[in-house]
Amino acid sequence: MRRPKWRTFWWVCGLAAGAILIEGLVLSVRDTPALPGAAPAILAQGQISAHRWKTKSWSLEYDGAQMSPDGSLAEVDGIHNGILYRDGKPYLSISAKHVTANTFSDDFTATGRVHVAQLQGSEARTFDTDLITWTNVTKTLLLAHPSIIRAGKGTLTVENASINFETGAIHLGRIRGALSL
Repeated sequence: MRRPKWRTFWWVCGLAAGAILIEGLVLSVRDTPALPGAAPAILAQGQISAHRWKTKSWSLEYDGAQMSPDGSLAEVDGIHNGILYRDGKPYLSISAKHVTANTFSDDFTATGRVHVAQLQGSEARTFDTDLITWTNVTKTLLLAHPSIIRAGKGTLTVENASINFETGAIHLGRIRGALSL
């Protein structure tokens, strides 16, 4: 009887282990399938229906919207009847060319030709600018670029402005013009 050659046995085992290792490496680096982009986005504390998006702090009527695949960002075009609420009542109306909204925090940035009008009060006040930012957690509207404020017959240009809806604080940057409030 012949004795098995251990050297051959270990050689074959080594080749088999090497082949399994190489196969594992090849399979681990192949492309994984892309996530489907058509999955429905679920919005917390808000709704989008009939071209209207509403949260507790604001609502937007728009011409078109596109959501990111994970549903965290919305690109909204043609805002024609946006409302910011103060103490549950409509406080400011907004129209803008484009809005980018964070659906998790309910923050948004409006760009393009942005028009903001005060809905409450005895005298009409409007703000015209090209950029506003709403921060939901602090209930603050920031007009970061030069803005034109109109009240009654007066016109005022400010370098920037911020309005805190909870405290009622209004901060105006460098001012040009005259306005009676």
